[in-house]
Amino acid sequence: MQVEPRAVLDALKIVRDPDLQRDIVTLGFIKDLAIEGDRVAFTIELTTPACPVKDQMRDQARAAVMQIPGVAAVDVKMSARVREAVGSEGGRQTPPGVKNIIAVGAGKGGVGKTTVAVNIALALARCGSRVGIIDGDIYGPNVPIMLGLHTQLSTDGQRIVPAEKYGLQVVSIGFLTSDDAPIIWRGPMLHGAIQQFFREVAWTNLDYLIVDMPPGRRSASSRT
Repeated sequence: MQVEPRAVLDALKIVRDPDLQRDIVTLGFIKDLAIEGDRVAFTIELTTPACPVKDQMRDQARAAVMQIPGVAAVDVKMSARVREAVGSEGGRQTPPGVKNIIAVGAGKGGVGKTTVAVNIALALARCGSRVGIIDGDIYGPNVPIMLGLHTQLSTDGQRIVPAEKYGLQVVSIGFLTSDDAPIIWRGPMLHGAIQQFFREVAWTNLDYLIVDMPPGRRSASSRT
């Protein structure tokens, strides 16, 4: 019995993305569908490699296609292509080389904000994403300490070149001062430094840019 592509796609419609609440066929996740006799192969291309239920979706898809008469084997590959965020308020654009920004903020200092920011960045990188991190906490730049990164920032003649550690692209005010130097910045100086980190850094093909915000700052988007 000849297995038709339409029958495979119809069977796969029972598999739904739990976040987007739509089936993986309608979402366009099915790529490279190939049928050779009684063998079916395809790729499920997710929007992030960090999807926590990707193994479940793979197993559901394989089981669904195996129910089609005439199918004896199903080869399912998983991949991911991070899409750029769209529809941001006010039409603001992400910095060049950056698809998505994740801001990590808190109303006060000393609550573990930097720990959360660094762990998010490392987890996404481990899953296969290209990740950068801005240490936007001018008052207490702890990202270099957490990453064990001691360096000075350089330029390519036009833009700042981020440091790299554990697969992360990293920019911090801590790279511009000595460890024991106090930083006493207010208002426009603070705002200008964060603006520079967003606009004048040579970020390279980032899926996610994690921003460790200064205490009390709620959003990075209003400062880009």
